[in-house]
Amino acid sequence: MKIKNHSKFDWSPLLKQSWEKPNCILHPAHNSRLQNILKDAVYTCPKLHPLFNAIIDAVFHTSSSCALSLHDFWSIIIDDAFFNSNSHDRKFIGFLLFQLCLSHAFNSRVDDVGVLFSRPFLRCLINSLAKGDDAVLNKAAKATAKQISLIATTTTSTTTTTTTSRQLGLQVVFQLIGKNGHQRFDSITKTRTVELIVAGLNESDVDSYVEYLLKLVVTGVSESSSLSLGESDEAKASSTTRMWALDQLHSLLKAPKVPKSEAWIKKVLRFLCVHSLFIVEKSGNGIEKIEGGELGSEVREYCRGRFFAGLAEVNGFALTVGDKKLAPGVMQNGEYWSYDLMQFILELDGTALTFTAGTPGKKKTTSSNPSAPIVRPVNALEARTLEARNMAVKEIISYRTKVASLSKSKDSTTTTVSSTIAQYKSFELLFLHVLLQVYTEPVDAVNILDELKSCADLVFSDNTPPTPSGATPQQKKKRTAAEMNGTKNNDDDEEDEDEDKPNPVDVIIDILLSFLAKPSALFRGVVENVFKVFAPLLTESGLGLVFDILKAKSGVAGAEELFEEEGDDDDDDDEDDEDDVEEIDASEFANGQAGQDEEEDDDMDSDDSDDDDDDEESEIEEDNIDELKNRLMAALGGVAGDAADMNPDDMAAEDDDDEKSLGDDEMEAFDEKLSAIFRERKKAKNQQRDTKQQVLHFKLRAVDLLDIYIRKQPTNPLILSLIMPSLAIILETAESEESRELHTKMCTLVRTRLGQIKETPTVDTLENGIALLKQVQELAAKAPSASVAALCSQLSLLITRAIAHSHPEGVAITTTASGQVEPPSAKKKKTNNDKKAVAAAPSPAVVVKSSPVIQVYAASMLDFMTRKKSKIQTSLFLDLCNRHPALGLQLLPDIAECIAKGQVEKGFKIVQGFNVMGACLQKLPVKDNAANTDALARFQQAFLAALLESTKVNEEKGMTVARIKELVKPCAGIVRRLKKAGGSEADLANVKKSLESRDDDVKTALKGLLAVF
Repeated sequence: MKIKNHSKFDWSPLLKQSWEKPNCILHPAHNSRLQNILKDAVYTCPKLHPLFNAIIDAVFHTSSSCALSLHDFWSIIIDDAFFNSNSHDRKFIGFLLFQLCLSHAFNSRVDDVGVLFSRPFLRCLINSLAKGDDAVLNKAAKATAKQISLIATTTTSTTTTTTTSRQLGLQVVFQLIGKNGHQRFDSITKTRTVELIVAGLNESDVDSYVEYLLKLVVTGVSESSSLSLGESDEAKASSTTRMWALDQLHSLLKAPKVPKSEAWIKKVLRFLCVHSLFIVEKSGNGIEKIEGGELGSEVREYCRGRFFAGLAEVNGFALTVGDKKLAPGVMQNGEYWSYDLMQFILELDGTALTFTAGTPGKKKTTSSNPSAPIVRPVNALEARTLEARNMAVKEIISYRTKVASLSKSKDSTTTTVSSTIAQYKSFELLFLHVLLQVYTEPVDAVNILDELKSCADLVFSDNTPPTPSGATPQQKKKRTAAEMNGTKNNDDDEEDEDEDKPNPVDVIIDILLSFLAKPSALFRGVVENVFKVFAPLLTESGLGLVFDILKAKSGVAGAEELFEEEGDDDDDDDEDDEDDVEEIDASEFANGQAGQDEEEDDDMDSDDSDDDDDDEESEIEEDNIDELKNRLMAALGGVAGDAADMNPDDMAAEDDDDEKSLGDDEMEAFDEKLSAIFRERKKAKNQQRDTKQQVLHFKLRAVDLLDIYIRKQPTNPLILSLIMPSLAIILETAESEESRELHTKMCTLVRTRLGQIKETPTVDTLENGIALLKQVQELAAKAPSASVAALCSQLSLLITRAIAHSHPEGVAITTTASGQVEPPSAKKKKTNNDKKAVAAAPSPAVVVKSSPVIQVYAASMLDFMTRKKSKIQTSLFLDLCNRHPALGLQLLPDIAECIAKGQVEKGFKIVQGFNVMGACLQKLPVKDNAANTDALARFQQAFLAALLESTKVNEEKGMTVARIKELVKPCAGIVRRLKKAGGSEADLANVKKSLESRDDDVKTALKGLLAVF
C-alpha cells in the first residue's frame, strides 16, 4: 500500500482474487474487511499508517457512484472502529484521522464538514477535555480542538476564500453546541473553542447566529439531547436553554473581536428589552410571543440583567461607518442607543408619549394595524409613575430642541456653546437611562426623576452653563462693578440669596454618586460619561463629596453611613429586594466629613477609628448571638423554660422525663424550627458579607471618578487639592483587611496618575503651594512604610514642579547684603569726596538664602539627620536631586553644614548624607552656568568642613574605620566635580594634609580619596 501515486494505481490485478469489487476499494461490500484492516494499522501509533492517507484521499476524491460516501465511511468505519472502541490507541488514531479529514473538508468539501462531528467523536472529545490533564487523551483532544478553531477562523488563497472559511466556522459552531455536542461546550471543556470561532465570523454569519439564539429563547427547545443537558424536567430544561442563549447574546455584545453592525445589535437589544420589561400577548412586527407560555420569573430576571449589561457594553464601544469612527454609545444617525430603546418602548406602549418635538405632551394614537404586537408591562405603571415618565419625556424633548437651536447658531463652535450642548446631552442621557428603570423599579425611578428635574432647573436656570463659583458670568460682572463703584445694586439681596443656593455642580455630583451606589455597570458607564462633561466645572466641595465616600467606615457600619434606609411608604414595593441600593444622604456625608477632619487634625493614625469599627462589629455580633438564643428558647418552648429553672444537680434525674415529653411529631417540628433558624442565620451572614462588598465596590467606583478627573483636568489648580485627602485615605486603609483592595487602588492612583501627570497643574499662590509641600513632607516624617514615603516623595516633586511653573520665585535663590543699603529713593548728587568714601568702604557681606521650596526640604533633611526615630527616607532627597539637580544643589550646603556641626547622631546617616550629595553632583550638567558655579563654590567650604568632621573615628556615633571607608566613593566623585568647576586648590590641599595626618587605619581607608585630592 506504500504507493505514492495511489490515486492512479490500478488495484484490479492485485485484489481480483480476494475482494468482491476489486475496481472499487470503497464499495459498501468491503466495509467489514476495510474496517478490520484499518484497526490492524494502529500499531504505528502515535503516527498514522500511510494506509490512512491513501484511503482518506480516495474518500474525498473518488467520484465513483459505487464508492462509500463520506457520511457512511465516517459513521460505519471510523466511528465504530475507533471512537466506540475501548482502546486509547484507537481513539488517539481517531483524533488524528479527524484532523486529517477536517483539512480535506476545508479544502474541497465544506458542506460535508458536519458529518465529521458525530456523536461518538464529540463525546470522546468533550470527555477527554473535561477530565483535564489526568485524561490519557487530553493532549490529543487539545490539539484537535485547537485545529478546529484554527481552521474555522483561517482563510485560504483559493477562489472560495471567504465563503469557505466563514461557512465552515458557522457549521462548526452549530455542531459543537448542537444535538451531538453541548451548549456549554467551552465551559465544560475549559477551552475557548466556540468563542474564538464566533469571533472570526463575518457580520452576515453573526446575524445568522443571532437568529439561532433568538429562536432558542422563544421556543426554549434545543437540539442538544437530554443526556447533554442532564435535566429530565422539560420546564427546567427550557429555562436552562433560554438562559444559555441569553448568555450567548450578551457575549456577542461584550466580545471585542466580534464584528459589530448596527442591525444585529439593535435586533438583540430590542429583543432583550421586550422580554425583560413586557409580556408579549400577540406576535407581530418581528416581536415574537414566547412559546409554551410566559417566561418564568427567574428567566425574565436573568433576561433583564443581560439587557442592562448588554446596553452598558454597547454604550462603551464605537461603531465604524466606512473610515469614520463614531463616538462611543452612538448609533449611525447620531442618537444614543438608550434613546432608540426608549423610542421603541414608547411605541410599544399605546398610551405613551412620543419623542416628537413638535407636539410635546400629545398622546400617541393607537393603531388598528392587525400585524402590530400586543404587549403589556411586567410591572403595571401607576398614575404617579406615568406622570413622572411623561415629565421626563417632555424634558428630553426640551433638551433636544435647545441642542438643535444651539448647533445652528453662529457661535456653535465656541467653547462655551459646546460646553452647554454637552451639558444638555448629559442630562438627556441621565433621563433616558432612568426612564428605563421606570419599568423595573418604578418607586426609585420616580424619585430620581424628580431630583434630576430639580437639578436641571438649577443648572439651566439662566440658560448658561454653571461656573465653578456657582454664579453666572453676568452676576459676577455686576458684582464686580458694584464693588468697584462702592455701591450696592437693588438686586444685591437677591444675589446674596443666590449665593446661599447650593452649587449646581455639587448637586450634580451628589446625584451621580447616588447612581454610582447602584451595583450596575450601566449606571457606572453613564456616571463616568456625565462626570467627564462637568469635570471642568467641579469645585473643591464637589471633590469633597467624593472623598466623603472614601472616608466612610468599611463594612456594615459604612453601609449605615453611606446608604439611607427606605421609608415606611416604600415597604410594600421593594422591601424584599436585596439588590436595591439606596441613594446617598449628603447630610450624613457632611457630618462624617467634619468628624473625620477633626480626627485628622489630632492624629493621622487610624488606630482609634479601627477600634471603633471593631467595637461596632462586636456589638453587632453580640446582638446576633442574643437574638439567636432568644429564638432557640422560643423554639424549645416549655422545655426550655423548665430547663432554665432547673438546678444542675437535678438535670440528670429529669433526663428521662424530658425525653418522654417530646414525641416524634414534636421532635420533627422542633428540628424544622431549628433548621429554619440556622438557615436565617446563614442568610444574615451572607447579607452582611454582601453589604461589605457593596460598600467596598462603591468606594472603588468613587476612586474611578478621581482617576477620570486627573486625566481630564491635569492643569486644574484643584488637582493639588487631591493630594492630602488621597494620602489620608491611604494611611487610614493601610492596616484594614476589609479595605485592602481600596488601599491598593488608591496607592496605584497616586503613583501612576496623580504623581505622573505630564502637564503641570497651576498653583494659585506661592504661600498655598509651600504650605501644601510642608504638609506632605510632615506626613512623610510619619510614614508607616517605605511605599507611603515613596508616594510622599513623588507628590513633593509634583508640587515643586507646579510651584516652579506658576511662581518661579519659589525655587529661586535670594541674595542680600548684610550691611545697610542705600534706598533707591535717596538720589542726591554726590560730591567727589563722597564717591571716594564709597569706593574706600568695604563691600557688605552677601547673604545667600535658599528658595522657599528648598527651605522645606532642608527642614525635612534636618529632621532626618538629627532625629533618631525619624521615618523620612533618603528617597525624598535623592528623587529631588535626580529630577531637579539644580534645586538639589541648593540643598547640599545645608546637608554639609549639618554634618560639619556634628549634629548627626548616627554614622550611617552621615554616609547617606554624602551619598545624596554625590548623587546630586553626578546629575548636575558638566557645562556649568554662573549660578551653578557660585553654588558649587559656596558648597565647597561646607563640604570640606563636613569631610574633616566625618573622618574622625567616633564609636558612640558608629563612625568606625569601616564606616569611614564607605565615604570614599561618594566623596571622590564630589572632589572630582569640584575640581572641574574650578574649586580652590589651596583649600583642597589643606584638607589633604589634614587627612594625611590621621591615624594609619583611617589613612588606609581613605587611600582612594587621597589619590583623588
